[in-house]
Amino acid sequence: MIDPYAYLPRAFDLAAAARYLGLTPTAFSALVRVGQLPSARQLGVTAVWDRMALDAAFEAASADEVQPNGKPAQKQRGTPLMSKEWPGYHNAYTPETLGERWSCSGQHVRNMIKRGDLAGSLLGGKLLRISAAVVAAYEDANTGKARAR
Repeated sequence: MIDPYAYLPRAFDLAAAARYLGLTPTAFSALVRVGQLPSARQLGVTAVWDRMALDAAFEAASADEVQPNGKPAQKQRGTPLMSKEWPGYHNAYTPETLGERWSCSGQHVRNMIKRGDLAGSLLGGKLLRISAAVVAAYEDANTGKARAR
């Protein structure tokens, strides 16, 4: 007997939901994990995805959020912001950015590290970084000394 009505099912299992969006089940599951697609609902013991929720998530996604292989696109990283302007966002300074903060040269900051006045660390053997916590401690200690005088 043939059903006279042409309609899509309201809920899909994993394979059908992935196929509905043109993805592999693995890629579909990855997008669910990162939150770009809705989570499954439980109907009894079966996990199903609501067709309307999938449509809404698909409409909400911009074209560059999902790559053709179904993996989430890597976000472009902008220039890192320093911790004073955005606390918790970026927790390390370069000698140059710290020099800008303190109105001195990057070389002066490097000399402070060589003398042991300031703690710095090398990343990859070449990149010198100063932790925001070290900078805050140094500033507090030097500001406190200036106030005590």
